[in-house]
Amino acid sequence: MIAWAPFPDAHRDPPARQSRPVQRLPLIGQSFAHSAVEAVQRAAFEASAMEIEIEPWERKPHQLPDAIEALRDSAFAGALIASPHKERTATLTDQLSDDAKVSGAANVVVRDGARLRGHNTDVDGVRAGLTALLPKVHAKWPRQALVLGAGGGARAVVAVLISSGFQRIALFNRHLHKAEAVVAHFARAARGLELRALPWHETFLEVELGKAKLLVNASGIGVEEGTNALPAEMLGAGVFVLDLVLNHASTPLMRDAEARGGTVANGQASFLAASAETFRLLTGQDAPADAMRSALAVELGLPEEGIAVVGD
Repeated sequence: MIAWAPFPDAHRDPPARQSRPVQRLPLIGQSFAHSAVEAVQRAAFEASAMEIEIEPWERKPHQLPDAIEALRDSAFAGALIASPHKERTATLTDQLSDDAKVSGAANVVVRDGARLRGHNTDVDGVRAGLTALLPKVHAKWPRQALVLGAGGGARAVVAVLISSGFQRIALFNRHLHKAEAVVAHFARAARGLELRALPWHETFLEVELGKAKLLVNASGIGVEEGTNALPAEMLGAGVFVLDLVLNHASTPLMRDAEARGGTVANGQASFLAASAETFRLLTGQDAPADAMRSALAVELGLPEEGIAVVGD
């Protein structure tokens, strides 16, 4: 007797597709309103069909070590780090990228097994912003700069200026001791050049602006509409200005510099370049640049055509 095997059921549902578990990605900061970082990365993950979910974590400084330690769990892809936690985070990971090590700050943590590696994509952003702003021929770049601010963004700026061959960098902050801490951190990297922390006073600012051909505002002054980091009359002719303010296409500082024949840029191209590198570190894939740019325009309430393009 021949035993016939039953015909397969042509109408049987195919086996359920195995989906990867959603990876958690905390955005760790001290307070949140609207976050361009969250909006842009969320849009990039959705456009790329990545199973990564961002979670805002509000943490005080004393809570940061426990928050970073929690990232070792396999449920996490890593974390995005917001101010004021970037400098402390660099002391809490197992490894640091070269840029994070030099700057002493980390804005991205990537989990690799149970180990955590800190990265500083703010440095990538500043590098892209300066490359777009300054002359195409590197030999024609100025060699003296003035930097406003002393937080994680300012550390990224100083790191890029040192690696780019600047010979004199003047750092100003409302709280002088914070600027002095940045200078102390870069003491070894800044051998062979002059890196100084100076009081935020008109006399010192005027002297340094008379020497510097590049001004970078990493102080946050200018985020509020109409606020200006410096009096217009202090700016010299033909100065290059990178104003890392994100939420305005133009700031009073930029307009004042342009009126004196300067070349200016806002912080949008720097932000998008940093965001693209953050996405690559977390996913291993190239970032969906158009989706990120569109999301930034929506978050800032600006027309998309007014958003800076990385590489311009």
